[in-house]
Amino acid sequence: MRYWLLRAATWLAARVPRGARITVAGVGATLVFSLWRSKQRATVANMAQIIGADEHDPYAFRLARDSWRDHGRYISDFLALSARPHQVSDYVVAHWRDEAPAPGSLNLLDEARAAGKGVLIVTCHFGAWDIAGLITATRAPLHVVAERFSDPRVDTLVEAQRNAMGMQVLWMEKSPRQILRVLQQGGMVAILVDRPLPAGEGTPIEFFGRRCYVPGGVAQLALLAGAAIFPGFAYYDEAFSPTYYTKVLPHFFATRTGDREADVIATTQRIYDALASVIRPRPAQWAMFRPFWPGVSAHPAPVAQAPAMTASERSQV
Repeated sequence: MRYWLLRAATWLAARVPRGARITVAGVGATLVFSLWRSKQRATVANMAQIIGADEHDPYAFRLARDSWRDHGRYISDFLALSARPHQVSDYVVAHWRDEAPAPGSLNLLDEARAAGKGVLIVTCHFGAWDIAGLITATRAPLHVVAERFSDPRVDTLVEAQRNAMGMQVLWMEKSPRQILRVLQQGGMVAILVDRPLPAGEGTPIEFFGRRCYVPGGVAQLALLAGAAIFPGFAYYDEAFSPTYYTKVLPHFFATRTGDREADVIATTQRIYDALASVIRPRPAQWAMFRPFWPGVSAHPAPVAQAPAMTASERSQV
């Protein structure tokens, strides 16, 4: 069923004018948010943690609702673009605005590649992450790590969509050895790193003022390969116009003190600090619909650890 729904949605997305398409997609995603109460609670709790508010704060609820709406809009955009593989690159580049500091996103990427040890592009479920991959792939071949679906036909369709955008898929369950091989050849691999784990599992970090646990695999790969770590993101403006904005941060390398566990924690923390710097001004564009912090959906966020946004900061979101 999922496969045929995806095929139908792709066919429709390619034929419906963008204004009508993103409106319908946004309304549909908002309706799902309203009806799926467990996901609603988790999303509101995540937003409350980001802004340093109680989970009953109306602003946290609005951010959570908007994150579902905008994610629905993004999915409709992605499906429409993937249905036009021969036009997509030119279209995106023509609608691209680079928000990176001088010398610009792709030049900063070139600086990371110049080290010759490969590049791990770290990003998250934020804004238009596939668009970020497409723009990156205009510079050099790009591999992206993806999770498999339960239906192999969906995997095949997703892989074809990414390939059409210039990206080569590495499936997650087989990826560590493949990633190392790509990095050792000086290649680039993009990974969505925001994957929460249960308390006590994975690597402990502080994210928006609260302890959470995440996979440390990216840091371990960076240590093994000596690869540059390059935080990169793409997002929409408030009007959800056809313009795609990119934001990158200068590359860095894994911490090396001789204490492997401490190095993995320190490197992972630095990655998540980069994520936080991009999510904080635009929390509604973070599509995280499961609890990210242990216990955060059951208890109010500790405001003392995560300072609340000021009125002026809220007005910019």
